[in-house]
Amino acid sequence: MMEGGLSAATMEAIAARAGVGKATIYKWWPSRGAVALEGFMVSAADSWSLPEGASASEALRLLATSAVRLFVDTPAGQLMRSLAADAQSQPEIALALREQWFRPRRAVVVEIIRQGIENGELRADLDVAATVDLVFAPVYYRLLFSHEPLDEEFATRSIEHVLHGIAARE
Repeated sequence: MMEGGLSAATMEAIAARAGVGKATIYKWWPSRGAVALEGFMVSAADSWSLPEGASASEALRLLATSAVRLFVDTPAGQLMRSLAADAQSQPEIALALREQWFRPRRAVVVEIIRQGIENGELRADLDVAATVDLVFAPVYYRLLFSHEPLDEEFATRSIEHVLHGIAARE
């Protein structure tokens, strides 16, 4: 997948690279997209750690810039673009992305936002689901369309704009 893209990663090629039969691969993964997603998840495992006691604003900045580093500094960015494209026509990839990638990450951000509301850092009237989308949508938009550079400065500026809109009023 990293050498030839997701389309080059047939189940036959994956089995050959692993030195096993195709049936063994199908025993553990239903499709090449599932294999790709698991590989993606493994490569991204360290990108979501937060320091103990971080404020909501610090945590959101760290998560956004970590996502940028993951997508820009590793092969994960190209793999995510391929998975997102395949998810449009392959429901099992779309489901796996939602369940294995987005759902756990959204849960982390939901908790950060709820804690920020509880401690008075963020407005109490926030639409939490919409706020989660506001945090990461700019990163994915630039990743998928490459119309402007995707870098940490952009992620930080985006989060600052979001925080300005969701911060608690004095």
